[in-house]
Amino acid sequence: MAIASFRAGETIAAGDVVYVSSNGLTYKASGLNLTQASVGGVAIDGGSVGSLIRVNVDSLYEGLSGLTPGEYQYLSITTSGALVDYAAWSAELAGISADGYLTNVGRATSTTSVAVEIEPPVLVVNPTSSGS
Repeated sequence: MAIASFRAGETIAAGDVVYVSSNGLTYKASGLNLTQASVGGVAIDGGSVGSLIRVNVDSLYEGLSGLTPGEYQYLSITTSGALVDYAAWSAELAGISADGYLTNVGRATSTTSVAVEIEPPVLVVNPTSSGS
């Protein structure tokens, strides 16, 4: 089990997908830019600013809900710290006027757990974006 500890840079809940910023603090991840889309793991503990939290970086995370076993789980573009399936991620991209980063966080092994196997973010050019 791969677990790391970091200080929270904002209020983080257990189950939030997080990234580690250049200041060494952990924040909720988002698919809106490369830095925030570079996922560090899934928070095991919740905490407020300055709290030490444990982060699952590469093992089974339990405690989620509503997952479909076998489906990959991606970092949400529009809801910081959230996991979504590909259909939901695609709908989020279609609903914004910017490009997005697709970050595969892992695969659901049950309706409540995901095998965390983080992949680097991939820029997806939004066909509806005028600024691409």
